[in-house]
Amino acid sequence: MKKDRNEDTNIVNNQISEKAKLYGIGVGPGDPKLITLRAVEILQAIQVVAIPKSKMERESVAWEIAKSHCPSGVSILELEMPMTADESILQAAWHTAAEKIKEELCQGHSVAFLTLGDPSLYSTYSYLLAILRDQLEPDQIETIPGITAMAAAAAQVNWPLATGDEPLVVLPGIEGLEEYEQYPNLVLMKVSRNLPDVLNHIQRTGSQAVLATRVGQAGEDVRLLGPEEVLEKVDYLSLVLCKKPQS
Repeated sequence: MKKDRNEDTNIVNNQISEKAKLYGIGVGPGDPKLITLRAVEILQAIQVVAIPKSKMERESVAWEIAKSHCPSGVSILELEMPMTADESILQAAWHTAAEKIKEELCQGHSVAFLTLGDPSLYSTYSYLLAILRDQLEPDQIETIPGITAMAAAAAQVNWPLATGDEPLVVLPGIEGLEEYEQYPNLVLMKVSRNLPDVLNHIQRTGSQAVLATRVGQAGEDVRLLGPEEVLEKVDYLSLVLCKKPQS
Protein backbone atom coordinates (compact mmCIF):
# COMPACT_ATOMS: atom_id res chain seq x y z
CA MET A 1 0.00 0.00 0.00
CA LYS A 2 1.35 3.38 -0.98
CA LYS A 3 2.20 5.59 1.97
CA ASP A 4 0.38 8.92 2.10
CA ARG A 5 2.98 11.68 1.72
CA ASN A 6 1.26 13.62 4.51
CA GLU A 7 1.20 10.72 6.92
CA ASP A 8 4.21 11.99 8.87
CA THR A 9 2.47 15.28 9.63
CA ASN A 10 -0.93 13.92 10.61
CA ILE A 11 -2.26 12.93 14.01
CA VAL A 12 -1.05 9.59 15.27
CA ASN A 13 -3.02 8.35 18.30
CA ASN A 14 -4.16 11.92 18.94
CA GLN A 15 -0.57 13.10 19.47
CA ILE A 16 0.66 16.40 18.08
CA SER A 17 2.75 16.03 14.95
CA GLU A 18 6.44 16.43 15.63
CA LYS A 19 6.78 18.61 12.54
CA ALA A 20 4.07 21.10 13.50
CA LYS A 21 5.41 24.16 15.34
CA LEU A 22 4.06 27.20 17.10
CA TYR A 23 5.80 30.43 16.19
CA GLY A 24 5.26 33.55 18.29
CA ILE A 25 6.11 36.31 15.86
CA GLY A 26 6.70 39.94 16.77
CA VAL A 27 5.90 42.01 13.68
CA GLY A 28 7.18 45.30 15.08
CA PRO A 29 5.27 48.43 16.10
CA GLY A 30 3.40 49.06 12.85
CA ASP A 31 5.73 50.04 10.01
CA PRO A 32 5.88 47.01 7.64
CA LYS A 33 9.55 47.79 6.99
CA LEU A 34 10.39 47.06 10.63
CA ILE A 35 9.54 43.37 10.51
CA THR A 36 12.56 41.07 10.82
CA LEU A 37 13.97 38.83 8.11
CA ARG A 38 13.40 35.75 10.30
CA ALA A 39 9.73 36.67 10.73
CA VAL A 40 9.34 37.08 6.97
CA GLU A 41 11.06 33.75 6.34
CA ILE A 42 8.58 31.93 8.57
CA LEU A 43 5.53 33.78 7.28
CA GLN A 44 6.38 32.91 3.69
CA ALA A 45 6.08 29.20 4.51
CA ILE A 46 3.46 29.16 7.27
CA GLN A 47 0.20 27.20 7.05
CA VAL A 48 -1.93 28.94 9.67
CA VAL A 49 -1.77 32.51 10.98
CA ALA A 50 -3.35 33.12 14.38
CA ILE A 51 -4.58 36.67 14.92
CA PRO A 52 -5.60 37.93 18.36
CA LYS A 53 -8.46 40.45 18.21
CA SER A 54 -10.04 42.34 21.07
CA LYS A 55 -13.33 42.32 19.19
CA MET A 56 -13.97 39.94 16.32
CA GLU A 57 -15.16 42.70 13.97
CA ARG A 58 -12.02 44.81 14.29
CA GLU A 59 -9.20 44.71 11.76
CA SER A 60 -5.84 43.45 12.99
CA VAL A 61 -2.88 45.80 12.62
CA ALA A 62 -0.52 42.85 13.07
CA TRP A 63 -2.17 41.03 10.16
CA GLU A 64 -1.97 44.13 7.96
CA ILE A 65 1.80 44.12 8.54
CA ALA A 66 2.24 40.40 7.96
CA LYS A 67 -0.20 39.50 5.20
CA SER A 68 1.94 40.54 2.24
CA HIS A 69 4.55 38.01 3.35
CA CYS A 70 2.14 35.07 3.72
CA PRO A 71 1.14 32.51 1.07
CA SER A 72 -2.07 33.40 -0.76
CA GLY A 73 -3.88 30.36 0.61
CA VAL A 74 -2.82 30.69 4.24
CA SER A 75 -5.51 29.85 6.79
CA ILE A 76 -6.54 32.56 9.25
CA LEU A 77 -7.34 31.61 12.83
CA GLU A 78 -8.99 34.52 14.63
CA LEU A 79 -8.73 34.38 18.40
CA GLU A 80 -10.94 36.65 20.48
CA MET A 81 -9.05 38.30 23.33
CA PRO A 82 -11.47 40.51 25.29
CA MET A 83 -10.31 43.80 26.75
CA THR A 84 -11.22 43.25 30.38
CA ALA A 85 -9.68 43.10 33.83
CA ASP A 86 -11.85 40.12 34.78
CA GLU A 87 -9.32 37.34 35.38
CA SER A 88 -11.88 34.56 34.86
CA ILE A 89 -12.87 35.90 31.45
CA LEU A 90 -9.25 36.31 30.44
CA GLN A 91 -8.29 32.82 31.59
CA ALA A 92 -11.18 31.33 29.63
CA ALA A 93 -10.18 33.23 26.49
CA TRP A 94 -6.52 32.18 26.78
CA HIS A 95 -7.39 28.52 27.26
CA THR A 96 -9.88 28.58 24.38
CA ALA A 97 -7.26 30.17 22.12
CA ALA A 98 -4.64 27.65 23.23
CA GLU A 99 -6.97 24.76 22.42
CA LYS A 100 -7.67 26.14 18.95
CA ILE A 101 -3.96 26.45 18.27
CA LYS A 102 -3.36 22.94 19.59
CA GLU A 103 -6.07 21.59 17.26
CA GLU A 104 -4.18 23.02 14.28
CA LEU A 105 -0.91 21.56 15.52
CA CYS A 106 -2.58 18.17 15.94
CA GLN A 107 -3.51 18.30 12.26
CA GLY A 108 0.12 18.87 11.36
CA HIS A 109 -0.33 22.60 10.66
CA SER A 110 2.35 24.98 11.91
CA VAL A 111 0.88 28.14 13.41
CA ALA A 112 2.26 31.68 13.49
CA PHE A 113 0.78 33.73 16.32
CA LEU A 114 1.13 37.42 15.42
CA THR A 115 1.76 40.15 17.92
CA LEU A 116 2.62 43.82 17.62
CA GLY A 117 6.04 44.80 18.92
CA ASP A 118 7.88 42.01 20.68
CA PRO A 119 6.11 38.80 21.80
CA SER A 120 7.98 38.74 25.12
CA LEU A 121 6.88 42.21 26.29
CA TYR A 122 3.31 42.67 27.54
CA SER A 123 2.01 40.32 24.85
CA THR A 124 -0.97 37.97 24.83
CA TYR A 125 1.40 35.40 23.38
CA SER A 126 3.04 35.08 26.80
CA TYR A 127 -0.20 33.74 28.30
CA LEU A 128 -0.68 31.22 25.50
CA LEU A 129 2.95 30.18 25.81
CA ALA A 130 2.48 29.50 29.52
CA ILE A 131 -0.40 27.14 28.69
CA LEU A 132 1.11 25.37 25.67
CA ARG A 133 4.69 25.08 26.89
CA ASP A 134 3.73 22.13 29.09
CA GLN A 135 1.85 20.43 26.25
CA LEU A 136 4.41 20.75 23.45
CA GLU A 137 7.95 19.59 22.95
CA PRO A 138 10.57 22.34 23.37
CA ASP A 139 11.48 22.22 19.67
CA GLN A 140 7.82 22.77 18.72
CA ILE A 141 7.91 26.37 19.94
CA GLU A 142 9.94 29.23 18.49
CA THR A 143 9.61 32.84 19.57
CA ILE A 144 10.68 35.48 17.05
CA PRO A 145 11.58 38.83 18.63
CA GLY A 146 10.29 42.07 17.18
CA ILE A 147 11.10 45.76 17.39
CA THR A 148 9.23 47.35 20.28
CA ALA A 149 7.20 50.55 20.07
CA MET A 150 9.44 52.12 22.71
CA ALA A 151 12.55 51.43 20.62
CA ALA A 152 10.89 52.75 17.48
CA ALA A 153 9.67 55.88 19.27
CA ALA A 154 13.10 56.61 20.74
CA ALA A 155 14.65 56.19 17.30
CA GLN A 156 12.19 58.63 15.76
CA VAL A 157 13.26 61.42 18.11
CA ASN A 158 16.93 60.33 18.14
CA TRP A 159 16.75 59.77 21.87
CA PRO A 160 18.74 56.99 23.58
CA LEU A 161 16.65 55.00 26.02
CA ALA A 162 19.64 54.69 28.36
CA THR A 163 23.36 55.34 28.24
CA GLY A 164 26.43 54.19 30.16
CA ASP A 165 25.47 52.49 33.42
CA GLU A 166 22.04 54.13 33.64
CA PRO A 167 19.13 51.82 34.47
CA LEU A 168 16.03 51.71 32.31
CA VAL A 169 12.71 50.90 33.98
CA VAL A 170 9.70 49.77 31.93
CA LEU A 171 6.33 50.08 33.68
CA PRO A 172 2.71 49.46 32.70
CA GLY A 173 0.16 52.20 33.34
CA ILE A 174 0.25 52.06 37.13
CA GLU A 175 -0.34 54.45 40.01
CA GLY A 176 2.31 55.44 42.50
CA LEU A 177 5.05 56.64 40.15
CA GLU A 178 6.61 58.45 43.11
CA GLU A 179 8.34 55.17 43.90
CA TYR A 180 10.32 55.41 40.66
CA GLU A 181 11.41 59.05 40.77
CA GLN A 182 15.03 58.10 41.45
CA TYR A 183 15.39 56.36 38.10
CA PRO A 184 16.75 58.48 35.25
CA ASN A 185 14.97 56.63 32.42
CA LEU A 186 11.39 55.41 32.45
CA VAL A 187 9.25 53.87 29.75
CA LEU A 188 5.60 54.13 30.75
CA MET A 189 3.45 51.72 28.76
CA LYS A 190 -0.35 51.76 28.52
CA VAL A 191 -0.48 55.35 29.78
CA SER A 192 -4.15 55.77 28.86
CA ARG A 193 -4.93 53.88 32.09
CA ASN A 194 -3.45 56.53 34.36
CA LEU A 195 -2.64 59.61 32.32
CA PRO A 196 -3.04 62.20 35.14
CA ASP A 197 -0.44 60.41 37.28
CA VAL A 198 1.94 60.25 34.33
CA LEU A 199 1.62 63.99 33.66
CA ASN A 200 2.06 64.76 37.35
CA HIS A 201 5.24 62.68 37.41
CA ILE A 202 6.66 64.59 34.44
CA GLN A 203 5.90 67.97 35.99
CA ARG A 204 7.01 66.97 39.49
CA THR A 205 10.39 65.62 38.38
CA GLY A 206 11.04 68.12 35.59
CA SER A 207 11.62 65.20 33.24
CA GLN A 208 11.85 65.48 29.50
CA ALA A 209 9.12 63.33 28.01
CA VAL A 210 8.04 61.98 24.65
CA LEU A 211 4.49 60.85 23.95
CA ALA A 212 4.30 58.15 21.29
CA THR A 213 0.93 57.07 19.94
CA ARG A 214 0.40 54.32 17.34
CA VAL A 215 4.05 54.27 16.31
CA GLY A 216 4.40 53.29 12.67
CA GLN A 217 0.64 53.08 12.20
CA ALA A 218 -2.09 55.28 10.78
CA GLY A 219 -2.67 58.12 13.21
CA GLU A 220 0.90 58.09 14.49
CA ASP A 221 1.86 60.92 16.85
CA VAL A 222 5.35 61.09 18.36
CA ARG A 223 6.17 64.37 20.09
CA LEU A 224 7.80 66.04 23.06
CA LEU A 225 5.52 66.86 25.96
CA GLY A 226 5.73 70.35 27.36
CA PRO A 227 6.27 70.91 31.12
CA GLU A 228 2.71 72.22 31.53
CA GLU A 229 1.09 69.74 29.15
CA VAL A 230 -2.61 69.10 29.69
CA LEU A 231 -4.16 66.01 28.12
CA GLU A 232 -7.61 64.62 28.82
CA LYS A 233 -7.05 61.27 27.14
CA VAL A 234 -4.78 59.45 24.71
CA ASP A 235 -5.16 56.44 22.44
CA TYR A 236 -4.83 53.02 24.08
CA LEU A 237 -1.71 52.32 21.98
CA SER A 238 0.32 55.09 23.62
CA LEU A 239 3.46 55.20 25.70
CA VAL A 240 5.63 57.89 27.28
CA LEU A 241 9.42 58.00 27.45
CA CYS A 242 10.71 59.94 30.46
CA LYS A 243 14.26 61.14 31.06
CA LYS A 244 15.26 63.05 34.19
CA PRO A 245 17.55 66.05 33.65
CA GLN A 246 21.17 65.35 34.45
CA SER A 247 22.26 66.86 37.77
